[in-house]
Amino acid sequence: MNIAIDVSNTAGFRTGTEEYIEGLVYGLRRVGAQVVGVGRQTSALVPDKPHLGLELRRHPSPLAKWWWEYYGVRRVPRDVELLHIPFMAHPPARLSVPSVVTVHDLIPYRLAAYRKSVKERHYFSHIERSLPYADRIVAISHATFDDMREFFPHLTSKTVVIPNGVHPDFFEELDSQHLMQTARRFGLRRHPRVLYVGGFDERKNVGTLLTAMKTVFSRHRDAELVLVGAKDNLSVRRALVDLGLDSQVLVTPFVSRHDLVALYHSADVFVYPSRYEGFGLPPAQALAVGVPVIASDIPSVREVVQDYGILVDPDSVEAWSAAIEQVLDAPETAHRMVTEGQVYAEEFSWPRIARSYLNVYHDALRGRS
Repeated sequence: MNIAIDVSNTAGFRTGTEEYIEGLVYGLRRVGAQVVGVGRQTSALVPDKPHLGLELRRHPSPLAKWWWEYYGVRRVPRDVELLHIPFMAHPPARLSVPSVVTVHDLIPYRLAAYRKSVKERHYFSHIERSLPYADRIVAISHATFDDMREFFPHLTSKTVVIPNGVHPDFFEELDSQHLMQTARRFGLRRHPRVLYVGGFDERKNVGTLLTAMKTVFSRHRDAELVLVGAKDNLSVRRALVDLGLDSQVLVTPFVSRHDLVALYHSADVFVYPSRYEGFGLPPAQALAVGVPVIASDIPSVREVVQDYGILVDPDSVEAWSAAIEQVLDAPETAHRMVTEGQVYAEEFSWPRIARSYLNVYHDALRGRS
């Protein structure tokens, strides 16, 4: 099967969308599919992405992002049998080939703070008009499917649930020398080490984690917290100074996957305090690496972690500090979590996930025949 994937919304740095596309391409090729990328021609907006492993076919679209999403993506290469749009921006028309859209989350519908501006409201109005034209829709969790049922009930009959996958790098062992080199490069000097990977907007709930860590640090004076993903280091650092935590917390922006895998391996426990997610990829990555996971007890993350980590009330400072200390103070608990979690994480291997996508693609093709 010849599949085109719209890569126009990928960024110059590694984001969740880019991680998803790269993993999907890897998985599809492992199961025998032919995959190309399509994107806008404007190189400043769509640089070539060799790390995605795609042949990028660019099509004329000298205007802005919205033009591509409304019209440009309709120009599917002739040899392509199906177009996969890995985000919600489907054109407001039926395409010449079957189309599959991935819905990662419905945060703007669930949380009003994410649709305040006129531009944002216009964009989501476009989604509401255009999404029905997709032949099939993939929700990345049952929690996202439940949101689809609430906000797009007329589309659930053509929506299926396929979880995100974890890149094979997270399943690989790393040698101790590489881990020591990474620790030196990032200035990691303390143990035990608590790791957070993700964003820093309000729903990520990092403030609750920082408050909980004050208690943890009072009892584990040599511990450190590593925060990965902070775009605005200055504001985060100011918050740490205000809390008196700046000497025991290391903050870094987005890092390469190579470094991220090493940071997971160097951690004694991984924490994920988010209040709302469509899936929750970092906990799945941590399980694959073999790090004990403590995460918010919310529907999507509960799906990912299940019984292989500790789930806590996202807004309970006491629950967070108690759970972190439980793992740090009980090596046998940590060992059991790691052993069982790594076996379970194989369910998130991309070739396994890609086979489910192929079933959806074939179903979309049959729907056009």
